[in-house]
Amino acid sequence: MVRHSKTNYKDFYQMIAAIIAIITITVKFLVEVNKRGLWKECIISVAIFAGVNYLSYNLQDASIINPDWFLITLIVSIIAFCTYWGIQFNRGEFNQFTKYQIQQNSMYWQEASWWWGLDGWQFEQEVAKVFITQGYKAHVTKGSGDGGVDIILKNGDYTAIVQCKHYQNPVPPEPIRALWGCKDDFGADEVILVASSGITEGGASFIQNKPNFKVLNLNDIIAMSKMPPVEKVASNSKETTSINQKTTKTGMGRRIDI
Repeated sequence: MVRHSKTNYKDFYQMIAAIIAIITITVKFLVEVNKRGLWKECIISVAIFAGVNYLSYNLQDASIINPDWFLITLIVSIIAFCTYWGIQFNRGEFNQFTKYQIQQNSMYWQEASWWWGLDGWQFEQEVAKVFITQGYKAHVTKGSGDGGVDIILKNGDYTAIVQCKHYQNPVPPEPIRALWGCKDDFGADEVILVASSGITEGGASFIQNKPNFKVLNLNDIIAMSKMPPVEKVASNSKETTSINQKTTKTGMGRRIDI
């Protein structure tokens, strides 16, 4: 009787461990889906997975197909499901966003109040999407071990590193100097600081003689978002793809480098 009781406890612990593992995997999966805004794909894929197996189970239960077919269908559908989401979660570094994700919030890009409602991570994501609409390939870094670089831009042979500072106050010189120090590490042609409230006089003095260091404030990003979308990446010429070469006009009529 004692052995039987121990066996029951062992089975109970195994069941609890299995439940915890399933919950952990499910939560992690949903967090990744939410981070990438792939809820539509999630609902469709889960519905297909459940529907196929439900149909297979009922056909087997009604003796219409071989009883082993349900197990085969379950294994195949699990492999297909995991393969599909493996591709979704491990896209190339410059394919983080789907076309739907890029367009999802574009209707709000021209509203300064909307931008100020974003946290730092959301701000980086939306800035990257704005660059993508202008023909650049944009990769949002993981935020650690990147030297403070938040976004890497590519356009043909042109490479730029971008740091986002979504602050209410101007950015001081220290992080500006640190960002400039990352230029050679990434083999960048240009360094871009996206500072929502601009930079201090000390920061402006530091970049004064650095033509490959550009500073964009929130108004510049909004102005860029108003430009017509570019469907394809520009030519390989660095002279035509540099951020410095792209200009627009604000409502005041002054020209700004973006």
